[in-house]
Amino acid sequence: MSNAVAHDAVFQRNPAPSCQWSFNRLHEFHHISGDSLGLFHRLPTDLARRHVSIIDDPPGTWSARLDRMFLGRAPIDQWMAAGPGGQCAVVQVPVHAADGTVLYVAGFAFPAGSPLPAAPELELAAAAILQVVESERTRATRFLHDVVAQSLSGTGLQLELLQLEIQAQSAEALKRTAEIQRSLEELLKLIREFNAPE
Repeated sequence: MSNAVAHDAVFQRNPAPSCQWSFNRLHEFHHISGDSLGLFHRLPTDLARRHVSIIDDPPGTWSARLDRMFLGRAPIDQWMAAGPGGQCAVVQVPVHAADGTVLYVAGFAFPAGSPLPAAPELELAAAAILQVVESERTRATRFLHDVVAQSLSGTGLQLELLQLEIQAQSAEALKRTAEIQRSLEELLKLIREFNAPE
């Protein structure tokens, strides 16, 4: 069964989560979707790629839970929390690599009193979500490399040619083109860092 089919199957038999997320090994939000305001008091866009400390109240609570999961000490972590419209059941499961190491910790918030999917089903659903996230990241990376980086590189080459043409004519224009070229190089560096694997 494909991950996407597994994800759909889990949430057809059980209630859909009001919010779902994943943390990477650095304790940063790798993915978040749904109603994050109710549980985390922030929009998904405010949480993406941010460290867990942004939601840690009391300090260290979420971080300690993640430590247990990444160290393999907790096959599942479940508790009740304040959520949208009252209490919600929060469930976190590890997402394992083929060698058994924990790559991500995925979490789901369900309405209080709902029947919860079993841990293996949640791990399959989390893997499906992560597969979609990685697919989108790959597309964005390809776009940045193929379109943006190539265009910036071409602009940099044009600036070098322009510098050669105006070198003897104007020191100020030469200085300005050098500044633009440095800005382009910094932007290219940022794109390359974004494209680098985690």
